[in-house]
Amino acid sequence: MPDMCKLLDEVEKKLYIQGLAYVLGMNKQDPKQKKEYLLAQMAETGLSESEYKKIKCNCKTDALIKDLEQITDIRAKRYILREMILLAVADHELQDEEVEDLHKIGKGMGISEEKINDFFIWAARGIEWQLEGIKLVEEDL
Repeated sequence: MPDMCKLLDEVEKKLYIQGLAYVLGMNKQDPKQKKEYLLAQMAETGLSESEYKKIKCNCKTDALIKDLEQITDIRAKRYILREMILLAVADHELQDEEVEDLHKIGKGMGISEEKINDFFIWAARGIEWQLEGIKLVEEDL
């Protein structure tokens, strides 16, 4: 499967990073750690570090939805939402408000409730899989 983030166009790449920045802002991450993560993701997509200042990193939910409306490709929309959900779930401390906001964003992008729920289930299974892997290494020592 191709690396989807590299297949996004320039606008979609910037909106992808903006979506990730939104999620990190929800979690009140350390600003330095947040910037380092976003710069690494930008490099992964092929965006230059100089683009960082042009990306809205502190937008509100409704503003992000409005910006994401620029994307017409459903595959790109789904990819961006999936990655936002994965990042939100990754810290194992997902709040109800975060879940609601991500559902609102997904619906605003035209993604079905069922697909949004599938993304949350997929992300949760990934965390379970990681924890099981740790257990396999650590048990019986």
